[in-house]
Amino acid sequence: MHGGIRSLGLPPERHADRIVAEMLREVARTHSTLWDAIEEVVAVSRGGSPKAQRKLAERILRAGAIHTKLWPGKRGKYQIMIYDFTGFDPSRDAEIGPDDPIPEKPWISCNLSLLESPGGGRNVVEINSRPLLFITHHALSRGAQRLGMRTSAHMTEAARIIWNSCVKLLNDKGDIEQWLDAPPQGWRVPIPPMEGAVAVLKRHEKRRALVAATVIIG
Repeated sequence: MHGGIRSLGLPPERHADRIVAEMLREVARTHSTLWDAIEEVVAVSRGGSPKAQRKLAERILRAGAIHTKLWPGKRGKYQIMIYDFTGFDPSRDAEIGPDDPIPEKPWISCNLSLLESPGGGRNVVEINSRPLLFITHHALSRGAQRLGMRTSAHMTEAARIIWNSCVKLLNDKGDIEQWLDAPPQGWRVPIPPMEGAVAVLKRHEKRRALVAATVIIG
């Protein structure tokens, strides 16, 4: 197995479930802090020049975002795409906040947000956000059991790897509608560097999003 995700022997299901819960608590805390930081950064930052806009995107990344992409512009006009993770309670169909109890089988929500400033001296910033991928407790727990993950840091890295593979599939499809049009058996997406592993991505029943339902080790 690649990098830091190594262990001697595979963790049992109870341990896998415990580190999933630990990770979800950390993710909930990070997400809350991230958006507090984003609001603070946007309030005090001057995004007039492309250089200032790049610094803004970098500060958002340091605050805890998974990835940012900037489209700079002149006179304060720019867009910043932000990817971040949140804990998600499927029974409530809602994010898990830092003070919420962790449900028995939590999910991860991988979110896409667009921060946009129209510029022109208007001093207005709009933010639109939506979940793009859900990673189920089953996928996270099975990944921990089968791939030897023993800490919440391992699990967070695994979620990031699954997310990256999902984004690659989106880029390969070239269109979000084609990407969302998963067959009934789901898209089977390799998740390197987990050798021989694939994530099964299915269409969410209610939302315009995919669900990583399980991880299969070949």
